[in-house]
Amino acid sequence: MEHALTLPKVKGEKLLSKKSILALSALCFLFVLLSFESTAGSGGTAFTSIWTELSGWADGAPGKIITLLAFFAALFNVLKQNYYMAVGAFIGGMLLSQSVAIINIFLTGTI
Repeated sequence: MEHALTLPKVKGEKLLSKKSILALSALCFLFVLLSFESTAGSGGTAFTSIWTELSGWADGAPGKIITLLAFFAALFNVLKQNYYMAVGAFIGGMLLSQSVAIINIFLTGTI
C-alpha cells in the first residue's frame, strides 16, 4: 500500500453553529413572511404604446438588422476560433428574434 491516499481525519467539528442556524432560520422566516401571490395586472393601458413600439422594433427592421449583425458576428468569431463569443452572439440573436414571445410569457400571470 505504498501509493494509497488517506483522507484527513477531523475530530467531531460541528457543521453548523448556533449562530448560523439562527441566521438561516431568520432568513427562512423573512422569505415566508415576504412571499405572496403575484398577479399580473390585466387592466390599464399606461404602457401599451411603449410596448407596441418596442415589440414593433423587435419584430420589424431594427430587430432583423441586429439579429443579422449578431449572426455575422458569430460567423466572424468562428473564423477567429473564438467559440464562446460565437455562441454568445448566436444565442443573443436568437433571443432577440423571439423577444416579443419571451416577454409576453413573462408578463402573462396565470395560475
